[in-house]
Order: sequence, then structure tokens, then C-alpha cells
Amino acid sequence: MPFPDRMFAALSARTRRLHDLLTKFSLSMGIGLSVLFFSLSTALHFTQRASLVEFFVATITIVPVSSLSRYATQDLVIKLQRNDYELLAGIFNGVFGNITELCFVLTAVTRRESVIAQTALTGALISSCLMVFGTCLFFGGIQHERQYYPITIARANAQLLVVSLVSISIPTAFKSWSEGGESGLLTVSRCSAIVLLVEFASYIWFFYYTHTLLDEDQIPDMKPALVASGLLQASLSTRVANGNQSLKKLRATAQEAILKNEVNEPKQSYTTYANISILMCSIPALVFASVYLLEAVHVPSEKLKLSESFVGLVTIPSILATVDHVAAVLRSQKEGIAWIIETAFGSSIRISLFVFPLAVIFGWALGVEIGMILDGFQVIVLGLTILGVNHVIHNGFAHWLEGTIFIASFLLFAIAAWFYPNQA
Repeated sequence: MPFPDRMFAALSARTRRLHDLLTKFSLSMGIGLSVLFFSLSTALHFTQRASLVEFFVATITIVPVSSLSRYATQDLVIKLQRNDYELLAGIFNGVFGNITELCFVLTAVTRRESVIAQTALTGALISSCLMVFGTCLFFGGIQHERQYYPITIARANAQLLVVSLVSISIPTAFKSWSEGGESGLLTVSRCSAIVLLVEFASYIWFFYYTHTLLDEDQIPDMKPALVASGLLQASLSTRVANGNQSLKKLRATAQEAILKNEVNEPKQSYTTYANISILMCSIPALVFASVYLLEAVHVPSEKLKLSESFVGLVTIPSILATVDHVAAVLRSQKEGIAWIIETAFGSSIRISLFVFPLAVIFGWALGVEIGMILDGFQVIVLGLTILGVNHVIHNGFAHWLEGTIFIASFLLFAIAAWFYPNQA
């Protein structure tokens, strides 16, 4: 076996063992670490408020607490889907799927830190599209030479991101070229937020109600095109079957992978009341941890001389998405492309079509001026990100090299944000 293959095989085996170990103790570890770090960050809130120590401890606190909320949300969604409550599962996942980002942003808006809320959401969207998706493709590609997915469904997911780009680009262009200055700009942002929320409701209705049974007869067969173009050998064409699954079949496949480990032993599941209790306890903890983090958010720039743009666009979004990053590494090898499509694109769509516009509407209700207005640097990076995702997702299959492309793109963005002088 060539050295790269041996290296990838060894990495794959270690990753699977780590996944099985973490799965076995995930909930107990999450509760223990959450209680420990939340208590410590609360103590620092009263003893060393707005200090560098409070910033680092608060960032660590968010990780285990968000893992608890993610665990409870995922378990509840699976229970709903297994009982054929597909629409209710979609609504629940849409609201609570990115509860960490939602709690942080709404807390920032309440504290009138609208710029931090905007940049954190922009960075979260870029991180989800590039880093999380790229990590999924890379580690999934190590295990599978090529991963085929339903191209029609994937395209619909990727194209929804274009709507969010349009909603951000229009107010930004309005601000840059309007002869009347910023007159009416906030109204444009608020109206755009309402449109995006309607579009998010349409997304839920489409993917979880009207088109859940979209079957392979309704999706154009891509095997002949792939074989004719030389991208797929005829002898391997049966592997494209994954590309013609319905949404419901995809989610069922992902559920089975979640509920069973490699030796087909059932994963420990908790009652609905237990999951609701975990979720209800983790949400206030996320809010308080966000308060502690926001208190000290400017300290790294003051004491460590970090760029405020880097903190807002890279550091905070990476912290909020830490659980997604870890899950991508540990699970993409085992659970396949169905889970990747659901996780990476679902998170991006929820951030762009639900969390961001909800923050604008929430600020409107509180009298806080927060709009969907970014500077040119952020709009260009976001536009290139969505363009890259749409280009790759139209292929119908993915491999690990495309994962490295997305990861490299995120690192280039992080380097630029490090030196970007704007105090975003």
C-alpha cells in the first residue's frame, strides 16, 4: 500500500476510535465540563470582569454547553422524524439547529453591540461554508474515494445561499452609491430581513413537506453524463445510486448512521422530557456565557494586539462553530454524504435566512439599529464563498481534494482578516 494510503487509513482508524469513545461518554462529559467551566466563568465575571482570562474561559464554556444543546436538538429531531412528524422536525431543527449563534447574536443586540453581531454572523456563514463543509469533504474523502450526492437537492440548498448574498449586497450597494446618504437604509435592511424570513419558511415547507418524497424517477439520472464525460467508469456507475435518493431517504440514512455505531450497537437515547430539560438548561447557560464573552470581547485587541476584524470575523465564529468542526471530523467518515449535505448546508441556510434576519427584527423591536449592511471586504469574501460552493456542488460528487480547497480558502480569508484595518 502506498505511503499516503497507509497514512490516511491510520488517520481514519484513529478518528473512528476517537468518535466511538466520545460518543460513549459525550453527554456525561458535556454536562460535567459545562458545569465546571460555567461556574468558573461566572466566578470570573464577578472577580475579573472584562479581563483576558474571562474571555478565554467564556470561549471554552460555550463549547461544551453548545454540544449539549446540539445533542438534545439532534435527538429530538430524530425522534420526530422516526414518528413521521417531518414538518415539525424541520421547524424544530430550523429554530434550534444554530441555537449557539442565535443566543450569542441576540445577546449582542440586547447589549447594543450590533457591529459584533453582524461580523460574527458573517464570519459564521463563511466558516460554515468553507471550514465545516471543507472538513466534511476532506475527512469523508479519506474514507471514500468519491462521494456522490443528489445533485438536485444539493443545488437547491446551495442556491438558497445566493438569496442571502443578494440581501446583503443590496443594502451595501445602497449605502455606497446612494446620493441621499444613509436615508432609508435601515428600512431597506428591515424589509430585507422580513423577505428572508419568508424565504426561510418556504425552505422549511419545501424540504420538509412538499418535496420530502421526491424520488429517483423525478431526479434526472446523472450516470450517463458522468460515464460519457469520463468522470465515472461504467463499472462504477452503480455507486451513483446515492445521488438519486429522496430527501426523506437521505435523512433516514443519516438517522441510522447516528443511531448506530460501526458494530451496529444502538446509541444511547434519552427520553423526550430529558432532552427538553437539557435544551432548556443549556439555552440560559449559552446566554450567560455570551454575556461573559461580550464583556471581554475587546480585550484580545487591546492586550494581545489582535485585529478586531480577526476577532469578530474568525475567532468568535470559530468558537461558536467548534462543535460543528469536531462533529465534521469525527462523523463525516462514517455517516457519508447525506449527513454532510444536511449539516453543512443546513447550518449555512439557517444562519443566512433565519438567524441574521431575526437579529435585525429583534433589534428593530428593541430600538437597536442593526442592519444587513457589511463593508466591501466582507461582501466580496462572502460572495466568493457562495460562488465557490455553488460551483463545486454542481458536480454531483466530491472528493478530499475539494475539501482542501475550501479549507485553504478559509485560511486565506483568516490571513486577510488578521491584517484588515477596519474595526469590524
